[in-house]
Amino acid sequence: MTISRENLEQLKSLIDQADEIGVVSHVNPDGDNLGSSLGLARALRNYGKDVEVLGHDTIDNYLKFLPDLEYYKNDYKDSYDLLLILDASEFDRIGDAQPVAHNSKKTAVIDHHLGGKITSDLNIIHPDAPATCQLVYEIINKLDLPLDEKTAGLLFTGIVTDTGRFMYYDTNRETFDVAGKLIDAGADKDFIYQALYQNKPIKTLKFETDLIANAEFIENKVFAIASKDKVDEFGVQMGDSEHVVNILRDLEGIEVAMLLKEYDNGEYKVSMRSKGIDIAKVARENGGGGHVNASGFSIFDDSLESAAKKAYEILKNI
Repeated sequence: MTISRENLEQLKSLIDQADEIGVVSHVNPDGDNLGSSLGLARALRNYGKDVEVLGHDTIDNYLKFLPDLEYYKNDYKDSYDLLLILDASEFDRIGDAQPVAHNSKKTAVIDHHLGGKITSDLNIIHPDAPATCQLVYEIINKLDLPLDEKTAGLLFTGIVTDTGRFMYYDTNRETFDVAGKLIDAGADKDFIYQALYQNKPIKTLKFETDLIANAEFIENKVFAIASKDKVDEFGVQMGDSEHVVNILRDLEGIEVAMLLKEYDNGEYKVSMRSKGIDIAKVARENGGGGHVNASGFSIFDDSLESAAKKAYEILKNI
């Protein structure tokens, strides 16, 4: 996986010609989402550019150890000379920031999700990359942008989380090579691992345990629901349910796990994980996207019960 020299030169030209740069990534920010956007923004600031990160959503507690979160602000401008869209290649994935993309003079997409349809001035989309942070490292490295310890830590976090601690199928030799170079550049892997995986609140464990205990098994598939009532009952955030779908997928005999999460305004988000089954196709057929073994989509409905029935039928037919 290598970004073409032509694409790199085009991106460099867009960056150099822009006075004000905005960086935006998808709603419900995860580690790769925040790591890539904050990391590239930091590198560009250190390069001498005026850069803002469009903070258009809330950040789950498990990621609040990251540096530069003060730059993830919701008082962003209406337009920029250049808007960089990271870890998202569909306009609806950037939520309330969509008008900024349309208003900005130039836009560029840097992403690793298959099937993106954004029309921009430059699309750098590599579905074979296991994380957007891996692409951002290549950009920083090949454009000779500054890579300090905090930038390295942000990119390392994104790679670790989006590869499932280097276990997902699309993790490649280059991924390990990049991770090593980020450690050499100052990423504190021990601190990052402890913050991500050895710092779980007891209430989150109880929440996860409840979701797992109430999951429904359908032969080689499993279906779980995270409702707003359960979130309130255990005093957690909806983002604290994310690991449940991985835990269920990792069970013996399970090939597909699905988690339905209840949000506001009638939106129910579905996360899917698989072993050896292409669920990205299913996600795209339902208006979503993602990777072969990790994908998702949204269902809009009037009730949790109705949305759950729809999700359950989709899972049964995989």
